[in-house]
Amino acid sequence: MKPLFVFLLCAIILAALALAFPHVMLNPGQLLKGHEKLKTSCMSCHEPFGGTTSARCISCHKPGDIGIRTVAGERIPADSGKTNVHKAIAGKSCTGCHSDHKGAKATALRTFRHLDLPPEILKKCIDCHRERKPEDEIHRSLSSGCAQCHTTDRWKPATFDHRNFNPSSGKQCISCHKEEKPNDALHKEYLAACGSCHSTSRWKPATFNHDRYFRLDGDHRASCRTCHTDPANYKTYTCYNCHEHSAANIAAEHREEGIYRYDNCMKCHRSGKTGEHED
Repeated sequence: MKPLFVFLLCAIILAALALAFPHVMLNPGQLLKGHEKLKTSCMSCHEPFGGTTSARCISCHKPGDIGIRTVAGERIPADSGKTNVHKAIAGKSCTGCHSDHKGAKATALRTFRHLDLPPEILKKCIDCHRERKPEDEIHRSLSSGCAQCHTTDRWKPATFDHRNFNPSSGKQCISCHKEEKPNDALHKEYLAACGSCHSTSRWKPATFNHDRYFRLDGDHRASCRTCHTDPANYKTYTCYNCHEHSAANIAAEHREEGIYRYDNCMKCHRSGKTGEHED
C-alpha cells in the first residue's frame, strides 16, 4: 500500500501545484506580446479541463471591435491594414484560426481558411490584402475581383487570362513581363504593342511582320544573322553576305547602271520582287 500512497500523494501535490501555478507547471511557451500581461493568469483564457474557449477570447476581443479598436478601447487608424472580418464569421471557434504560446514575436494566426468566409466577404480581397496589391499598370487598370486571376491558396502562379485584358501599348505588357524582355536593339526601340509580334498564349514563335521593312521572298529566306551581323542593333544590316560580297563590287555593279547612291539597299529593293534584284 505504501507505493500507492506515495503515488497518490505525489499526484495530489502536482495537481495542486498545477492549479496554483499553471504558468509555471503547464506553460507550453511564451505568450504573444499582446498577451504578456496574462502570463500569470492562465484562467483568463483557459477553463479547467476544457482548454481555450471562444467565450474566454471574446470577453476581451469583441468581434465588432476587432480591426477597429484595441482591447483597451483605443481606435485603430483606418490605414493600419487591419480589416474586420470577424463579424462575418461570428460563431466560428477562435482557436480554429488563432493560437498562442509561440513566442512574443510570433503571429497569432494559425490555420485561417478563406472558405470559412461568406461569399460577400470573400469577393472583397483588397480589404485585407491592400498592402500586397502590386503598383503596376495592369493592377491599377483592372477593377474586377482578385479571383479572376488568383486563387485563395496562393498568389502565384496566377491564372490571368489575357483575353480579358486588351493592352493599348507595349508598356502595359512590359509592366508584368519586364524580366522576359530581350535586351537587344529591336526590343529597346520597338514601341508598338507586344501583340503586334506576339500572342498572349506564348512568346515564341513570334509573328513579327518583316515585310514592313523588307519582304523575305523565296530568294531571301536567310537567317537573321546573315543580314543583321550586329545582334545588338537590328537597324543595321548588310547585303554583302549574299550580293557581290563586298562594298567595292556593289559599287561597281551600281555605277554600271548610273547609280551612285547605293548605301541604303532597302530604299530601292524593299519588296524583293522578281526583277528588282540580281544575284
